[in-house]
Amino acid sequence: MSMSEEELGMLIRRHAARHAPPGGLAERITRAVRAETAAAPSSRARESRTWWHGLAWFATGAAIAWGVALALLVTPLPPASDALAEAVTANHVRSLMASHLADVASSDQHTVKPWFAGKLDFSPPVIDLAAEGFPLTGGRLDYLDGRTVAALVYRSGPHVINVFVWPSRKAQAEAPVPSTRQGYQLERWARGGMQLWAVSDLNAVELARFAALLRERSGP
Repeated sequence: MSMSEEELGMLIRRHAARHAPPGGLAERITRAVRAETAAAPSSRARESRTWWHGLAWFATGAAIAWGVALALLVTPLPPASDALAEAVTANHVRSLMASHLADVASSDQHTVKPWFAGKLDFSPPVIDLAAEGFPLTGGRLDYLDGRTVAALVYRSGPHVINVFVWPSRKAQAEAPVPSTRQGYQLERWARGGMQLWAVSDLNAVELARFAALLRERSGP
């Protein structure tokens, strides 16, 4: 005999086992929902803080890089005279180390001066100061200030004096300017259309005396 749906439902309700929900289930579900709801904003806040921290580090790095670049742009280069003084000193030291002080070795100014003819586009003043204690010992070609220059070699006892000579860029004379580089004394001046640099391990007083004699004997 077939059973209607209504009769089947009544039979199930009458004989099916019923289980009561565990105690406190509803309360636990409520707490879990509240905790999940509260955690969501905190997670978003953490993500927001992480993003802002990353942006702050990026901005700091960019500021440092910009500061370094700006410092490089505004830091002045050393004056040309300072760079030239370093080059003069280096050439002097190199001539001593290479034992190549002179291409023409002579104490006769009438031998040294003509030797430069045809090798330079100017005629350097060559003065013998042997009577004053600074004998001429020769000359050579050297390179300074972007051009070939004359190097005149003098001595004072065991001390070597190199005098570098080339045409001055300025028409007017320049007063002597002493300086010191790497323990060497230097003195530069301009006269007669020429720029001259004297360098030696002589003391400053003796080098100044030598330079004064050279200016006096070389004329206006």
